[in-house]
Amino acid sequence: MIIFGSRTSSKVVAMLIFVCATCHHEAAQRLVRRRTWFTLFFAPIFPFGHGSYTVSCAYCGTAYGVTRENADKFIADWDAQQVNAEADRILAAEDAKIQAEQRGTES
Repeated sequence: MIIFGSRTSSKVVAMLIFVCATCHHEAAQRLVRRRTWFTLFFAPIFPFGHGSYTVSCAYCGTAYGVTRENADKFIADWDAQQVNAEADRILAAEDAKIQAEQRGTES
């Protein structure tokens, strides 16, 4: 006896903060990817298609579908935000190190 079927999984792919088009509040907007998988004996084997994307507001909960192209742009913006945040952390650590060295030489 072979047991097969399908299962849909959701995954938060990226998150940006901007003004929601529905509630007009600045809040986190989550990009969620939903994919349906063919399962064999309850284990996912392969996905059906590319999946679908939705953006949902963390403040009001409104969700709306977006195209794959817009989802790719959303992910690129999120990646750029992550790189900028990492650069800011590195610069702050270097600045603190320089200030500590300057305080050490002043004493």
